[in-house]
Amino acid sequence: MNRFEELYRERGAASQRRYPNESLVGFMAAHYFSLSAEQRRSCRILELGCGSGANIWMLAREGFDAWGVDLSPCGIALCRDVLASWNVQARLAVGSMTKLPYEDEFFDAMVDVVSMQHLTLMQHQETIAEIHRCLKPGGRIFSYHLGRNSSVCQEANVVWLDDITVADIPAGYPLAGNGQTSFLDVSHASILFKDFKNATIDIVQRNYTSSHSKVEYLVIMAEK
Repeated sequence: MNRFEELYRERGAASQRRYPNESLVGFMAAHYFSLSAEQRRSCRILELGCGSGANIWMLAREGFDAWGVDLSPCGIALCRDVLASWNVQARLAVGSMTKLPYEDEFFDAMVDVVSMQHLTLMQHQETIAEIHRCLKPGGRIFSYHLGRNSSVCQEANVVWLDDITVADIPAGYPLAGNGQTSFLDVSHASILFKDFKNATIDIVQRNYTSSHSKVEYLVIMAEK
């Protein structure tokens, strides 16, 4: 059983945030909110690691053809409940990001909010190849991903599994206890998304005064 399946069973929808990621809303506003209602209905958007539905309900409520995939069956069940609570629908599937169950050039956009960050470096490579395969020409990818300048990356006792992945974030740091977690810097992100064009990488930082810790996120956007 993966760590998030455990969390969903223990805490239900409370294991994740309820409302959509602010940077994702900004991405949608910049590229898709100007579409007409008819255009939105034919704009197919996949959320990678949709979890309990905090982001995908917004995509569906805004009138897009929303799709979601997650490795956790419990997460998908919770996501269905969250969608129903907003009186919207999305097409959901249990599956792995490293081998997506979709046709080539199927999606207009694909979005990831703190889901790919639980993959190893090799799994990142596999997933990003799948993203490229499944996006239509001109389609866009959005990813909100932990960054290497987060305080925990300087912790001496962290166990590194590869160049970007730790076995877990230790107690006392934000986001502790979620299992294997990876941190990208701009260099790694640029290499991983090298087959895309018009890539931009922005930095978001959050300071947690209670633990004297900094958490960095990379906001990655690119086109096929």
